[in-house]
This record gives sequence, C-alpha cells and structure tokens, in this order.
Amino acid sequence: MTSMTLSTDRVTNASQGYSLTISRLTIDKLGVKLYDKVSAVVAELIANGYDADAENVTVELPLGTELASKDPTTKEAADKGHEVVVRDDGHGMSPDEARAFYLKVGRDRRAYAEQGARSRTKKRPVMGRKGIGKLAPFGICRRIEILSAGGDKVVDQGYLTTHFFLDFDKIVTDDETPVPLEVGDKDATYSPAPGTTVRLTQFLPKRVPDTVTFHRQLATRFALAAPDFTVHVIDTRPTPHIDTVVEQFKVPVRDGTKVDVANRPVNTADGETLAVTGWLAMAKDSYSNEEGAGVRIYARGKIVANTRDFEQPAGFTGEFAMRSYLVGQVHADWLDDDSEDLIRTDRQSILWDSERGEALREWGASIIKEIAKASAGPRRESKSAKFMKDAKIEERAAERYGDEEVVRVAVELGKKIGGFAAEDELADPDYVDGLAEIVLSVAPHQALVQAFKEISSQQDATIEQLVTLFGRARVAEMASYGQIASERVQSIRELQGAITKTGVDEADMQTLIANAPWLIRPDWSVITQNQALKTFRDQFTKFWKDKYGEDIEVAISHEKKRPDFTLIHHGRMLHVVEIKVPGHSFNGKDYERLQNYVTAFSEFFKVNAGMKSEFAEGWRIDLIADVVKLTDETQRYAFESFERDKVVVRQSWNDFLAAAVTAHEAFLNAFDAAHADGDGGGSA
Repeated sequence: MTSMTLSTDRVTNASQGYSLTISRLTIDKLGVKLYDKVSAVVAELIANGYDADAENVTVELPLGTELASKDPTTKEAADKGHEVVVRDDGHGMSPDEARAFYLKVGRDRRAYAEQGARSRTKKRPVMGRKGIGKLAPFGICRRIEILSAGGDKVVDQGYLTTHFFLDFDKIVTDDETPVPLEVGDKDATYSPAPGTTVRLTQFLPKRVPDTVTFHRQLATRFALAAPDFTVHVIDTRPTPHIDTVVEQFKVPVRDGTKVDVANRPVNTADGETLAVTGWLAMAKDSYSNEEGAGVRIYARGKIVANTRDFEQPAGFTGEFAMRSYLVGQVHADWLDDDSEDLIRTDRQSILWDSERGEALREWGASIIKEIAKASAGPRRESKSAKFMKDAKIEERAAERYGDEEVVRVAVELGKKIGGFAAEDELADPDYVDGLAEIVLSVAPHQALVQAFKEISSQQDATIEQLVTLFGRARVAEMASYGQIASERVQSIRELQGAITKTGVDEADMQTLIANAPWLIRPDWSVITQNQALKTFRDQFTKFWKDKYGEDIEVAISHEKKRPDFTLIHHGRMLHVVEIKVPGHSFNGKDYERLQNYVTAFSEFFKVNAGMKSEFAEGWRIDLIADVVKLTDETQRYAFESFERDKVVVRQSWNDFLAAAVTAHEAFLNAFDAAHADGDGGGSA
C-alpha cells in the first residue's frame, strides 16, 4: 500500500475550501446576446415597469429608422444621436433599493421576502425572475442611463432619486471585480413623483421597425389584459411627435374553429392537474408575419413560447394547414411558478422535454386534431369560393362554350378543384388562371361523359337527346383543339424570343424542342411517344457509355433534364434532334461530336436488329445550326455526304422558325385575332 505525505503548506491551502470565479464576459454570452431586436429590449423594460406597479409606460423612439450605421469607424457613424427612452410611473427605486436589488445581476427577486413573487402595491404576479433583463439593452446599445425616484416620500421634498450610467465596455470585461458606475447629476436629489426612466444611446447597427410592425411585436409579447396597465409608443421622428397606444393583439379566425381551453386543464403523467386559459383556432388567412404565427404561450402575462404545432413530429394529419393557420393564446402561469422554471433564458420557448412540458405537448396535440377536423370543411368552402370568384369560371365557360350543361359542369368542377387547391397559391393570379384553364378544358369532356351515361341508362334515346350528345361531342373536340392550339402558340412565341435573345443556353433550347416535338414534325402526336422510344433511349445511353466511356443525357418530350440531344419518334422514323445556339457556327469540334452520333447510331442498329424493326423507316439527325464552318477538308466532305444521304438534315434557326410558323399559321392568326378583340382567354 502506498502512502502519501502532504506538505504543511498544501494542508493549509486545502483547509481554505474552494471558490468559483465568474468573468463578467459571462453576462455578455448568457444574457446580452439573447436580445437582438429593439422590440425585445423595450419589452424587458416595459416588464420592469409592470413589476414596479406602473399604470403607464411610455416608449419614445424613432420608428422606421436605422439607429446606427453598420460602419463603426467614426463616432458619427456609430451614433446618429438617436435615443430610445422608456418611462414608467411605477414605485421607482431609491439609491439604497438600486444598490440592494437592481445592481445585483442574476438575483431572483422571488426568492427574497423583501421583494417576493408579487408586486409591492397591486400584488401583480411579477414577470421578472432571472435578474438579467436589466442588461437586455446592451443587445442594441452600449450606454444605459437609469434615472429613478422611489422609496418613502419625504414631506415637502418628494422621492429620493438614483441616477447612474451603465457602460458596456466598462462592465463586460474579463474580470470579476465590482464595477464603479458613473453617477448622474440628479443622484440624491428629490423628485415630486416616483417612477423610472431608462435612456439608451450609442447604438449598434439596429433598425427600429415601422409603426405597425413595432406595435405588433410589443403586443404579442404581453397579454395586455390588465385594465390598469397601458403602454404608449411615441414616434419621435415627426414634429409634433405621434403618440399611440399598444392594443391587445388580435387575429381574425374562422367561424366554427375556435376552442376555449378554460375548462380543459393539462394533466401530467403523475396525476397533476394544471389550469390553463385562452383559446386556439384556425386563422382566416395564412400567416403574413412571424408575430401572428402560431399559438402564443404566456406565463404571468408575458410571452414564454410560440408554437405552430406543439412540437409534434412531421406527418400528422392536417400538418400543412396547422403549421400555416393555427393561432391562439394560452395562459399557463405554472410554466413560471415559484417551484419550477420551465422557460428558456431567451423566453423564446419552454423546456418541452420536462414532465410538464411533455404534458402540454400531448394536450396541444389533442386540440390540434380537433381543430383540424372542425376546420377541414370550412377551409375547403373558403378556398372554393375564392377560386370561383377570382377565376370567373361560370362567366368564362358561358362565353367560351355557350352550352348550359357544359357551364354547369364547369362550375361543379371548379368548386371541387378550388376546394382542394393549394391555399397559399390561390393568391397568385397565374396559378388561379392555370387551374381555371384545366377546369375549362376538362368540363366539355365531363359533360359529354355525363350525357353518354344519361342516354345509355334509357332504352330509347330521342333525336333531341342525340343531337345534344353530338353537340357536346363537338364542343369537347373543339376544346381539345383549342388547348393544343394554345400550347403550340405559346411554344412558338418562346422560340421566337429565344432566337433573338443573346446568351441563350443550348440546353434550354434543347429542352424547348423536347417539350414541343411538333416543331420538328407538325403532324407529330403524343401517341407516337411509345414504349419502344423509351426502351431505345435506355439501351442507347448504355451503348454510348460502353463505347465512349461517358454518360449522355437523352430527352424524350416533356422530360425535365438538360439533354445532349432529343429523340422524337414519328411514324416509323426516329428523329435525333441536335441543336446549336442561334448565331453559333458549326465547327470542327461540333463535327467530331456529330460523327460520333452517326457512328454510334449506325453500329447500335447493326447489333440490335430487333430494335431496328421498331423504326422501319430508319433514323436521321435533325441539325439546327445557323452556319457551318468546317476548315478541315475531310470533315467538310464527310458532312456534305451526310446531307446528301439524308443522314443529317440541317436547318437554320430562322428557317426552323419559319417552318413552324407556316405550319401553325391558322393557330397564330386565331390567337392574334382573339387577343385583338380583347379576349383574355387561355385557349386559342
């Protein structure tokens, strides 16, 4: 066994015990940096006034203003001379009270009988607890002036005043010694009335929001339900200054979705029953600002958390709607009672993993399900009504088709589709118009199907019924042609714009062709895009990889990719569309790529005879390039032979466009005529 001998000095040192030293930099790291918004800082000062039994708090500041420049190199840039002043008419502080209570950072007032958990006179449940809110202003400024009068009133003199300054650079240093503070000229004088004024100067580059936003930010931080407590905001920019009162925050909600929670307590796993008050509901509109989003949770009248889903995992029923429309305010003072503090230091959330936090999570989940169920029908009706109003389905269907039954079906379809539309996108006119075009395109076909069903259910159809049926078939046919015409006109317009545009990307041009293959062959139809073409594409890309050791992207119409070339199957011929951007000269490097295509296609069909039978008329490369400049004689002769043998068929972009315009001249003329007459319809 090994023995250990301690020196006399070490024994003496050990008997002195241990101590912990905390640098004042901790204040900066754990307190100051939690407050980076002007409204958050002002809210802490308002809370101090509330705890001091104030009935009125007045905030003076320049709204909608940058408090300081982001360039701190000069005094003028760092301080524009702005001030933020917060005054209250509470009981204030005497110099002795300031020293004993206010200047003890981190002191929990509720743990001391001389202060306690309720205010001095009005017995309000105090909001403050952690003892660092007084330093919150350092999140936006570097100098705080405290002027407060309080204590017992002295006859014929008033209330003794305390006046001092807090300077960030002096307080927040890597040191643990007490900090002497600068004393103001009103210190130890008397004031006729009690109260506190906090003046902030020497700002960081922070911006004060506009009036509406600032009011909203303050209103959501407090319940503001006390009849004897009012917050005034004075905008110091205009002359005279503008004084407004912060009102209680309200959110318009949908009828039938509001749930009062006063009689629905939170029950913990160990049988504890926790009282709550307030309400939850679905908002009429999706969130337009972060302050109005979700359910605000308050303790002692001050916000402690904001949640859109009560921390539910993804995938619950009605998730999107809840996270976009759930609103409310819940008051749960037990989150901040004297026995347990479940609030995060920054007061932006609570400790959800605690026993009480978990109980609140489960409580919220059950109410969310209830609201989601109750709101499903009203939300669909609201979306449907908005869509029908904005899209003007009935008017457009009547103007376009002139058939009462088609109009009725269009309205029916519009209501259904509108009810299931993406709610936030119904504010986008392009989205609404696109959805309306789908309804108007489908309506004639749906009316035709219904007419067939009606006739087939009868033994003998009358001549009038047959005439109606054929009339609707004609309407449906014309609607289909109109949709095709509209799409083709749009693609031709895109092609016209792309040809004249500088710096156009080759891949974008290739995608345009892939999405409109009839630009190559006007008589192409979607039916020709069959499984054989997809099978060929897959096998050929593998063949190319084996031969040249590189991947190649091959597009078939309406595929979202950036292809090397596009495949079009028309009749029994395979078209390979290779393009060069407008103005580009087809050169030697381009020829080498083309030669590889010719070689690869020739060899592929030699070893895949079965695949060749799918394209009995053979294959060809449609090359769209404005100019051919091949300086190498061998390449030039070979390219000319490709053209003679129709292996390669070249067109310039202007010729290509002219052919497309000529082939679709009737569509274009009809489209132009319709728009000249003021018809804003989507189909040509």
